[in-house]
Amino acid sequence: MLKQSARALRAVMVFFVCATATLPSQSHAQAADEETYIDEIIVTSRYRAEKLSDVPDSITAFTAADVERHRIERINRVASLTPNLRFSDDQEVGVSTLVIRGVSQNRGTGQPPVSFSIDGVSATNNLLTTQELFDIESVDVLRGPQGALYGRNAIGGAILISTKRPTSEPEYGFRLSAAEGSDYTISGSASGPIASENILYRASFRLQDREGQLRNAYLDNQLVDYKKSAAFRGRLLFTPVEKLSVDLRAQVLDQEGGSGYFMPGSEGYLPLPPPNPPIFFGNPTYEIQANRIGESFVDAGEFSAKIDYDFGFATLSSITSYTDVDSGNDQDLDQTLVEAIDIIVIDKSETLAQEFRLVSRSDTAFRWAAGIQYFTQDRFRSLATTFLGFPVPPAAQDLKLDNLAAFGNFSYDIRDDLELTLAFRYDEETPEDTTQGKSDTFTEMQPKASLAYNFREGLLGYVTVGKGFRAGGFNNVAPGSSFMPGFDEESLVSYETGLKGTAFGGRLRGGVSLFLIDYTDQQYFLFDQTGTQANINIPKSEITGGEFEISAFPTDSLQLDFGLGFTDSEIREYEDIPGVLVPASEIVGKKVPGAPVWSLNLAAQHTLSLGDDLRLVSRIDYEHRDKTYWTLDNVDVQEAYDLANLSFSLEKERWSTRLFVNNLFDEEYIEWFFAARFIGLPADIAWPSQPRQAGLEFSFRY
Repeated sequence: MLKQSARALRAVMVFFVCATATLPSQSHAQAADEETYIDEIIVTSRYRAEKLSDVPDSITAFTAADVERHRIERINRVASLTPNLRFSDDQEVGVSTLVIRGVSQNRGTGQPPVSFSIDGVSATNNLLTTQELFDIESVDVLRGPQGALYGRNAIGGAILISTKRPTSEPEYGFRLSAAEGSDYTISGSASGPIASENILYRASFRLQDREGQLRNAYLDNQLVDYKKSAAFRGRLLFTPVEKLSVDLRAQVLDQEGGSGYFMPGSEGYLPLPPPNPPIFFGNPTYEIQANRIGESFVDAGEFSAKIDYDFGFATLSSITSYTDVDSGNDQDLDQTLVEAIDIIVIDKSETLAQEFRLVSRSDTAFRWAAGIQYFTQDRFRSLATTFLGFPVPPAAQDLKLDNLAAFGNFSYDIRDDLELTLAFRYDEETPEDTTQGKSDTFTEMQPKASLAYNFREGLLGYVTVGKGFRAGGFNNVAPGSSFMPGFDEESLVSYETGLKGTAFGGRLRGGVSLFLIDYTDQQYFLFDQTGTQANINIPKSEITGGEFEISAFPTDSLQLDFGLGFTDSEIREYEDIPGVLVPASEIVGKKVPGAPVWSLNLAAQHTLSLGDDLRLVSRIDYEHRDKTYWTLDNVDVQEAYDLANLSFSLEKERWSTRLFVNNLFDEEYIEWFFAARFIGLPADIAWPSQPRQAGLEFSFRY
């Protein structure tokens, strides 16, 4: 099956090569004379400004205009537009599951599969990946191991977010949105100089109040997906001399909302000692019916300082960050009508990170970046359950985590059309569980090599081999749980080949990539009825797949976007693990769960001039998600489904108003699923999708 899948993706790649290679090449003079209909995207994924088409990585990039037109306000919207990236909300306001190329999220005190950073500062707690995105300049999604440049947990890739910088001229913006579910959002920003052009500021905020649309029919039809959030960000850019800049950033985040409104996916039952038969609850399935309305919150404060000094031959950067996160969750865990299992979660962490980085000039044949990073975190997490009204001793964990790393990235132009890149990262990570009195140290060298060849101006081919790593750690184990107290590190070797380019004076931009992942000790998240949240290891698995993306302007007023993602996989080795209730014989040979086998996204955007600088912009987005396997034994499956979004905007230079409809056809599907036979709960539980939502938005800027 893997070979057949690789052949299918190879056929797509051959088609792209033939199509672009036969396009007429252009001289620099000719290209300069022609109008470019798709703006050249500039990325800084290698710490220097480069054309997207010149970087030998599989990247989906969103500019400020893309963020606006796509209404990107959280990572879930980015995922719907990015091949082989899946993001699911599935328990509370701070919890999500992110899967990239089949590499999945580790929840609880586990770590995400990507390096998630905002303005160069990594999100040091997995609860921060659900935060609202506002006043955003760009979003770049890099697929494949990125540890050499983007730090710990970049085993599957990196999500790089840049907020808008302070401006030298006064600038103000305001946005108001109202949608179904009494969903109201207000956001705004202000920017400009303070006293002189050497000190610039930017301040922005976003407030949301949503009553929700999903109801618990068994608790007086109360709304369960309510949410209130407030986020404030401030940036101060100080340039006392030409070669020195100081970028100070602070952000405060406050979220609270519904929690635990899973639906039981099977009839619940309570097992009794033999020979007594189990007691069945008689609950309906796939209806929200928890016997309490769950509550959750996330409060976070982030502070960072980035100092850059230009020595001429290279720029030295110091990045210091401090993050404080406090969260909680109170919910019905069994999700049935019966008062069976309740849970209260407390999660607090403090993190300090420091990076020193030296980056060479960009106008030489040999370009390089090197540095060191230090990361330390203190985290307390407690999960207390109540079983049939009786309290159970909590699963509590005090965890201290230290990471020290060195990294480097070196690129050399062997010829004008041939670039060799070598990179590495060396990690030494030490988790210490003071509750269990255990500690361990995980070390790993993560090399990466890439060879990129310019077939012609605007057409780049590349091959890459890289290693990714995610450290092991200690599970948050409650008394009575069968899970092991710790889990091992995981690593993978990724082989990738790709082709990307532009044509027709910028009217066409596209890329195709194929990858093969050889996975060792893949980490996988599970939990049980005691409140234990655990990660286990799958000794050997293999993932193959690819991405294909095209953006085009067939006419001056029409833009078309197409994205295709594919992953196929196989669990090659697996042994029976304490706490996992399904035998190894039912898991070996199955697919790695969590990612759709196929995903496809299409978009069409038309701009109609109405005169006097007034435009009507119409946009429709379509997304197809193929079959998704939820469990290691592949028994539980989300069948394929389709989503569509529609919007109409009236736009002028300083204002715009937009009517939008999300989930146009009110498609119902499962966001995430946990099977009772793996976690020991009375019933399977499934997280519901959001229904159709229509809204109106107005923005003003000057």
